[in-house]
Amino acid sequence: MGFAEYLGVGTRTVSKWEARGADIEPMPELQAVLDTALARADRASAERFRLLIQAGTAARAAAGRRRGTAEKSPSAPVSPVARSAGPGRSVRATRTGPGLAEAGGRVARTSVRDRAAAVPGRIRPARRRPGPGAPGETETATPLIGASGPAGTTGPGVPTANGAPGWHTDPLVQLRAADSVPEGGAPSVSPSLACAPPEGFQDSWLQGRAALSEPPGGHLAVGRSDVEAVQETVSFFSRVDQRRGGGHARTAVLQYLTSDVSAFLHGRFTDDTVRRQMFAAAGELACLAGWMSYDDAEHPTAQWAYSIAVKLATEAGDAPLAGFALRAMSRQVLDLGQPDRALDLAAAAVSGARYQLAVPRERALLLLGQARALAMAGDRQAATVAVKQAESEMAAASLSGADPDRVFFVSDASLAHQSGCVLRDFGDLRGALEAFEHSVQIRQRSKFPRAHAITLGDLGDVQARLGHHDRAVTTWSQALDAMSGVRSARTRAIARRIRVMTASKPVRVAGSEELAARVELYLAG
Repeated sequence: MGFAEYLGVGTRTVSKWEARGADIEPMPELQAVLDTALARADRASAERFRLLIQAGTAARAAAGRRRGTAEKSPSAPVSPVARSAGPGRSVRATRTGPGLAEAGGRVARTSVRDRAAAVPGRIRPARRRPGPGAPGETETATPLIGASGPAGTTGPGVPTANGAPGWHTDPLVQLRAADSVPEGGAPSVSPSLACAPPEGFQDSWLQGRAALSEPPGGHLAVGRSDVEAVQETVSFFSRVDQRRGGGHARTAVLQYLTSDVSAFLHGRFTDDTVRRQMFAAAGELACLAGWMSYDDAEHPTAQWAYSIAVKLATEAGDAPLAGFALRAMSRQVLDLGQPDRALDLAAAAVSGARYQLAVPRERALLLLGQARALAMAGDRQAATVAVKQAESEMAAASLSGADPDRVFFVSDASLAHQSGCVLRDFGDLRGALEAFEHSVQIRQRSKFPRAHAITLGDLGDVQARLGHHDRAVTTWSQALDAMSGVRSARTRAIARRIRVMTASKPVRVAGSEELAARVELYLAG
């Protein structure tokens, strides 16, 4: 099998991208990844893949880019979290299951909403009403942009006149619309999507498709082999992202999503099982495109892709995949400074079948996402419970074997890092220090250099805040080593934080000037 076929890239797409990228220099930073991958391909297919990357480079250069956003990252163990709950607030290990989803829903309804209502200019989170069989199911407090029915829409599942999509916008319309992918712009997200999807949100676009005179189902025949091609592509680029950052091949992933994969979704399926599998594979690809865009500080693009991922997963009947994408949306909104909306999305991610049908490793990831939002919202006890439950799920994950490939990066090192961030947000710096150190010790550095660099950056911050300036400089130097070859707005944010810290008098110790010079070189690259 040729490498183009391995990646799920047909010759039609390759030839189209050849014309676009013929005069573009290829991305040299991907060479280390390509050398390994190309060993299993013939020369012609390898050249086609290089042209795929060139097309992504061309699209990236054409889009007016802005760089830089503050970064937050995963983090830490559990016993320190339990200690940080404070006197008189001992935390018992909770059973795994939907119990925390209900507790998270209550938190989102009470403490955060009450505070948001009292602060001028704060956006209220969505109203939460229990849905049948799914605690914490949500409805929005205001009409959704692009919903079927209200004035200003152009039909079921079609965006409004201002072009802003909402949960009721058909994902197939979003993927096929000309220039639908938002690029650049302010580091913000659309309020119409920064909330949990309402119950039955897919009904409008499914009804709209049924009413079409020529419903989707074109001339392209789609079978199981096409599904496998998309799955292999997602797996490959997921590992590129973990090693090289979202800035590598992001536009190539978006191009593949909006061209070949979009065509598959409009094709004729051999049976309904293949149809659901293709929608799920496309949902994973959309979620990957969202994560890479988030990591590259392209927040409007990330939200656009995440929302499509949730919709495709819902149509595929893959509730855990929808939860996976909602957790990622929550993380993005949290990093943009909206903990109330992040809580709403995180609670939706652990509600009903999204949590109940997920494997333990994925449950742990969803719970850690909720813990981060709870910690930023100031609810120490609920965040501690979430981390304890995530620890229990990770312990169970080591005994189970069948994990979806999308959670290959979730490990004990992830648990330690995320828990450390929760502790840091509580103000428990010593607990965070222990958690970050543990994550650094057990991380598979060669496979996850970006995560390793971010953890080291967080560890250095805590060391400096505790007055261990010599250790902080050493740790930050190791972080810069790990950033080599990584293109990520989050690692750049770490580098900028190092620049600020090393400029302060207390941190001007042996090696700090050399470190500051290295930071400037990295940021200039």
